[in-house]
Amino acid sequence: MDAAAYMSRESWERVLKANGWNAVELRDNRYNQVIHLITAANGAEPYYNIEDNPCRTEGLDEARRLDKGTIEAWVGHPYIDVIDNSTDFDTKLKRMIANVCRRIGIDAGDRLAPTSRKFKFLVQTMPADSLFPSFQDFEVVHDYLTSTNPKIQSRLRKRGQNGKWSYQHTVRRSDAGDKAVELRRQITHRDYI
Repeated sequence: MDAAAYMSRESWERVLKANGWNAVELRDNRYNQVIHLITAANGAEPYYNIEDNPCRTEGLDEARRLDKGTIEAWVGHPYIDVIDNSTDFDTKLKRMIANVCRRIGIDAGDRLAPTSRKFKFLVQTMPADSLFPSFQDFEVVHDYLTSTNPKIQSRLRKRGQNGKWSYQHTVRRSDAGDKAVELRRQITHRDYI
């Protein structure tokens, strides 16, 4: 998907078609999680240079453009985490690790506190479409599985667009107090049915 940032949309569509690929399969079914670390060219400019990194050839503006394109290529993945430059680099890496731990169900201590609470908000009026970031619409079906253990909730999720689907199995374990640990993994269509 990253390659889409380096070519026009039309060229990317030709690459997909020539190889018999579809974006849902490439984007959603290959990775359980996508983590994007924002380039230093966006928010940490003093640390961005091309002198000591032979792999880095883009100036600040080009790096920002490609970084934005890379993020947009992954829009629609069910679990994408973007790590910005609001902290120093070591803390940025710790934030990335905390995201990975959360996604695979490892309790990372007080840096991560997953709970089973969900919040809903009533919006009086919808803002203009131009105020929203880039997004894609998907169909989602949740099938909850029965369990003999009341502290374990298990469900299957079918998510897709344009008749192409990705599948996931989630197990949520209730630990002491309000904490819950979720383990999510991609599954195949065959496993789903």
